[in-house]
Amino acid sequence: MKELDDFFHSAVHYCGIIEDCESNQIHSKLKTLLVSLLELYSKAIFLPEVEPGNYEGTDLNIVVPEINFGQYDHYWEVFNPYHLEEPVGASLSDDILDIYKDIKKGILLYEKNEQLEAIWEWKFGFEIHWGSHAVDAIRALHSANLK
Repeated sequence: MKELDDFFHSAVHYCGIIEDCESNQIHSKLKTLLVSLLELYSKAIFLPEVEPGNYEGTDLNIVVPEINFGQYDHYWEVFNPYHLEEPVGASLSDDILDIYKDIKKGILLYEKNEQLEAIWEWKFGFEIHWGSHAVDAIRALHSANLK
């Protein structure tokens, strides 16, 4: 399935950027990270709806890399654009690493030949968790790239 292969390659690319980036290099990779995240988000929209088999949420021991965005880490966010609320503080590194954990889990399942479970993890996580983090991170990265 082309949509799945496209998403898988985007997911591997995104996680590779995070894994291969030393904290002191992150400022030079903001644009690369933004492009990768936009690609990942746009491809997640087309993931099919599936039901996992006998999936029990296996613990996959994901090692989360450390990442530091320095002056770009903290930003202001409004959770619901349709309600007037005060902005709250947010963390770009928290967004990026939450996305990483959710995406990496699906990659590990996919590589264990558990494709239905991987698709379900990616799609479900996109709809309830990492998709929101991606939207917030995209806005923050967009602003950081303009500086």
